[in-house]
Amino acid sequence: MTLFDAAVWRELWVWTPFLLTGFGLNILIALLAMLVGTSLGWGLALLRLSERKAWVKLSLLLTEFTRNVPTIVFQFYLAFMLPSEFVLPGTTLLLGFPGWLNASLALAIAVIGFTSDNLTNALKSWRMGDHSAALLFLPNWTSYMLIIVIASSTASIIGVSELVSRCNTVINATGNTRLMLPVYLYACLCFFLFCYPLTMLMQRYRSYLAARFTHKTS
Repeated sequence: MTLFDAAVWRELWVWTPFLLTGFGLNILIALLAMLVGTSLGWGLALLRLSERKAWVKLSLLLTEFTRNVPTIVFQFYLAFMLPSEFVLPGTTLLLGFPGWLNASLALAIAVIGFTSDNLTNALKSWRMGDHSAALLFLPNWTSYMLIIVIASSTASIIGVSELVSRCNTVINATGNTRLMLPVYLYACLCFFLFCYPLTMLMQRYRSYLAARFTHKTS
């Protein structure tokens, strides 16, 4: 079985809804990680610009921590330490704590450090009136989100049924190990088709901001 066999495409077509649903989970994990990480990183950035040295030192310490903790280790930590389900306090309502949420929280750690560093510089530029330089935070943020989308595939190691995990499921379900290369290439194509257009868009936006800055200074 090769990539040019019709049987390969038939198999991939049959499993496409299953695989794309898994890829949707990758995107959900990344978006939640960016939301949580950006919110907390924003707070650290504001503390770094504080006039109180104690707040500045604390924010720098926390930023260094988030930059130097491997997210994959934190995924394992959360997977083992957080319960898979819990009772809502004051009620008998049982809530689940899914693995994809663990993965999002773990990846958010890296986003906190990224946001703290980049948003601090952006806020400084904005206060100095250099709005073009400050707005560079937006394409940088988007580019980092794409990195987190790709990194979300590591969630498979804690049992999250995202795209890479579902590729393994397809191979096991079909019992055809020769499908391994095509299905993983299919997964790579999913990531590429999602990330590449956004990468090109952000490059154009950076060029626009650079041209805008040059026009203002000329």
